[in-house]
Amino acid sequence: MKFYNRFKELEAISRILSNPRANLVVIYGQRRIGKTTLVRKAFEEKENVFYYSVDVVNEEKLIEKISLSFSKAVYRDWFDLFLDIFKQYKYVIFDEFQNFYKVSPGILYSFQRAWDEAIINGLDVKVFALGSYVGLMKRLFYDEKHPLFGRKDYVLNVGEFSFSSFAKVMNDVGYDPKSIIEIFGIIGGIPNYFKYFEQKGEVLENVYQLFLEPYAPLKNDVETILVLEFGREHRGYFSLLEALGQGPKSISELSDLSKMEPTTISKYLIELEDEYDFVESFKPVGTKKQKNTKYKLKNNFFDFYFSVVKPILPIIEFAPEKARELLKEKISQYLGIKFEETCLKFIFENPDVLGFTPAEIGKYWGKVPGRKSESFDVDIVAFDEKNLLLGECKWTNKEVGIGEYHKLIEKSSMLEVKRDSVKYMLLSKSGFTPELLRMKSEKLILLTPEEIVKIALENKIR
Repeated sequence: MKFYNRFKELEAISRILSNPRANLVVIYGQRRIGKTTLVRKAFEEKENVFYYSVDVVNEEKLIEKISLSFSKAVYRDWFDLFLDIFKQYKYVIFDEFQNFYKVSPGILYSFQRAWDEAIINGLDVKVFALGSYVGLMKRLFYDEKHPLFGRKDYVLNVGEFSFSSFAKVMNDVGYDPKSIIEIFGIIGGIPNYFKYFEQKGEVLENVYQLFLEPYAPLKNDVETILVLEFGREHRGYFSLLEALGQGPKSISELSDLSKMEPTTISKYLIELEDEYDFVESFKPVGTKKQKNTKYKLKNNFFDFYFSVVKPILPIIEFAPEKARELLKEKISQYLGIKFEETCLKFIFENPDVLGFTPAEIGKYWGKVPGRKSESFDVDIVAFDEKNLLLGECKWTNKEVGIGEYHKLIEKSSMLEVKRDSVKYMLLSKSGFTPELLRMKSEKLILLTPEEIVKIALENKIR
């Protein structure tokens, strides 16, 4: 698959490379996000490049392996090894840089001394430290307790592709708008998984082959990632992620599902959100009530695995046809929920569709006023100082009718946020009834998958 997107990152790296002095550059992001591909693209026409991917092995073995990757001699001292690499190469790239710390924290003290020496000697070397353990990478360079504090010159956080960028990739492959939205709900914007959909095909069949067949390439990928990240402690994190696979949850709900103490869950959630970037917390938009905080899986690929794939895996060995039927049913339910999140991303990237630029955008839920036992939610709420928009997302095989519009109008009176100008938006997989289409106006925005993808493809900011 050809190289897409990352134009801002490539421009940033290009500016760094044109800088006449030595620079230490930190690039971090989740596994499979495309850090290595980005750097290879940036350096494809450069010479005098040293690249090494650091693995977790015995310290003596690691220094031997790195030594023999550029020298006939085996170094005994990390300071000498790093300084000689800085002297011999103009560009130095250490992939999975955080593994130096995992092998031995002392290695980074030698790295720091060698880097300081390179600066004193006026070496023109660019060193790139790539890392997938987001929290640890931040600590190594931001925490004053660590030797590399204050040494970084630039930091690049490589995130997922936007929905607009993803739509461009899959549109080039030849997928129709509905399939583009479905595939995004399954793999999100993680570039490593795009290649599995490079050959256009029916989405359900692709998913079966990728996740459920005997030698399916993605069947164990999530568990592999978690073992790499958490090591022996992965089971506790796994249990919590599995519970979140059933949908957004509060800490008390997670405690009931996982049978873990709330204090333990809070500790894990902080790590999963701040350290690993696997989970995100959110509240009803427009409210500051901390008790309403919920947590959800941030990564579509993880969400799909825990919501759809993992519950089916025990069945596939004994009843493959039943598993196939169950997959179809679960995907349908999952995509209905995920469509709401995709629509939020789409609007965040394309605020012009609202007719105003929102100060806040998100989901809303709460109790129906006067009926505390009854609750309600709104898929999309966006507002600025003057305007308020309520939106509903429907991923069903039925046209959306005027009834859904009337429900939105009713819900607008239940929100804490009040504005003089109120708009409504309906986004529907199967379009709208003729009656509702006749009501389309500046105050009632109606969007189909075809229109969503068309707007996304016109987005110049990727």
